[in-house]
Amino acid sequence: MKININGKKDKIFYPNTNKELACILVLLSMLMILMLGCGTPEPNSDVSTGTVAEPTPKPVPVLEPQPEPEPTEIPNPVPKETPTPTPASDNNPALDTTASKLVWGCKSIFAVKQIALTFDAGWRYDQTLQLLDVLDQYQVKATFFLRGGWVKDHSDLAKEIYRRGHSIGNHSLAHGHMKTMTQDKVSTDIIESTNIIKNTIGYTPYLFRPPYGEYNNMLLNVLGEQGYPYTVMWTLDSHDWAETMNGVQVTEQYLIDRVLDNASDKGIVLMHVGGYQTVNALPEIITGLRDAGYELVKLDELLPR
Repeated sequence: MKININGKKDKIFYPNTNKELACILVLLSMLMILMLGCGTPEPNSDVSTGTVAEPTPKPVPVLEPQPEPEPTEIPNPVPKETPTPTPASDNNPALDTTASKLVWGCKSIFAVKQIALTFDAGWRYDQTLQLLDVLDQYQVKATFFLRGGWVKDHSDLAKEIYRRGHSIGNHSLAHGHMKTMTQDKVSTDIIESTNIIKNTIGYTPYLFRPPYGEYNNMLLNVLGEQGYPYTVMWTLDSHDWAETMNGVQVTEQYLIDRVLDNASDKGIVLMHVGGYQTVNALPEIITGLRDAGYELVKLDELLPR
C-alpha cells in the first residue's frame, strides 16, 4: 500500500495474473492433448487397441490369358551349290581345289523361268523309246544320266538318246554305294563308265550324278581329276522310282501334282527311264510346266562349260 502525503491510502492495481495464468495452462493442456491424441498412427496399427494388425494383402491382378504366338514357318533350306567340307578321314580326305562342283540347282543370266528334266537309267530300259517319243512330240530336250553297264547292255538305246539331241551324263558303272568304296575302286568305276559312254556314242560326258545321291569329298576329288567339273543333284525328286511313298500309291496323278506343285526356277527335276508311271505322266507334266511359264531346257544350257 502506498501512503499518500495527504494521509490517505492509495490502492495499487495489479493485473489479474491468476486468470491469465489459468488461461495459458488450459491452452497448453489442450495442445498436449491434441499432440498425443491426434498423431498419425503407424501403418497397420490399431489405434484403439495398440496392437499391430496383419498386413492387408495386395490384390493380385488377374491377367487375361494370352494366345500362343503363331509358329514361324521355317523355309526349306536352299540347296548349296558347293559341298560343305566334312572332317577328313581315310576314306574322305580334304576337298581339293580341283574337286567336282556339287550342283543342287542352276543359275542363268536369262530372266525367263527355266527348268531341266533329267532322267536316270539304272536297269530298266523297255520304256525308253516311248519316253523319247513323248519328248519329241512336245519338242523337249532333256538330260539323261546313263549307267555305264546300261549303255553297254543297251547300246542302241544309248545311241538313240544322243541322236535325238539329248544331253548325256554319267551315272557310274554299276550303281554302287560309292561312299563306301575305296578311292581306287571309285577311280576305276569312273574311268570304265566314261570309256563305255565315249566309245559307244562318241561323246565324252562331263556331268556326273552319283547313285542314290550319295557323295563325299573323296568322290568329288576323283571326279574332278577325271574331267567332271559338275556333280549334279536335283531340286525336285519326282518319286517316279517308287510304287508307294509313305503309304501313298505313286500314281500318274501323284507324279503330275508333285512336279507341278514343287517346280522352281532354274530347278532340276529327277526322273527315271524306267519309272513306273513316268511315260504316262510326262505329257501333263510338260504342258503344266509350260502353262506355269517355264522353259524346259537341257542342263548344258544352265551350267557354264
